[in-house]
Amino acid sequence: MTSCSGCGLVLGMKKYKFNKFWRIPGSYCKACMLKIGQDWEKNGKVTLPQKPCDLCQTEFFFLNTAWQGKKQKHFCNICHKVAASGVLPDKSRGDMKQKLPIPMLIIGALGGLMMILGMVFTLTGTSSGEMSLVNILFGAFTTAAGFMLVRRTINNRRMLLGNI
Repeated sequence: MTSCSGCGLVLGMKKYKFNKFWRIPGSYCKACMLKIGQDWEKNGKVTLPQKPCDLCQTEFFFLNTAWQGKKQKHFCNICHKVAASGVLPDKSRGDMKQKLPIPMLIIGALGGLMMILGMVFTLTGTSSGEMSLVNILFGAFTTAAGFMLVRRTINNRRMLLGNI
């Protein structure tokens, strides 16, 4: 899916692009295309500044504002919905401690267990000592799935703490 280069809105089938002689790259929603086109007609070039979103750090022309804690921040359309829903923790309130939440700890432990059992299953094979392709593939898949669970747990924790 393509997102609007002006506000970050996810575009479906209706994508607007400027003609090649305008030399404005990107795909836009109708509202952003009209605003940028009016600025182009008025000044002969795009004079609107691109500002980075405070959450995803992607530059857009039009950002929405939302309060996060005691600060007013500027978000793209997608991040604005996330910030307005209250999912993002406020760093000034101290919501997140340095401990892992219990469900995240359980998922991480399950991933570590899957990694170890998958490796053991791959290396030992069957009880008769014969290795088959099914044993190797199942063990490798289990090890990879466990690694992905552990990695996802660590990345989610970093995101919750704001270390990304």
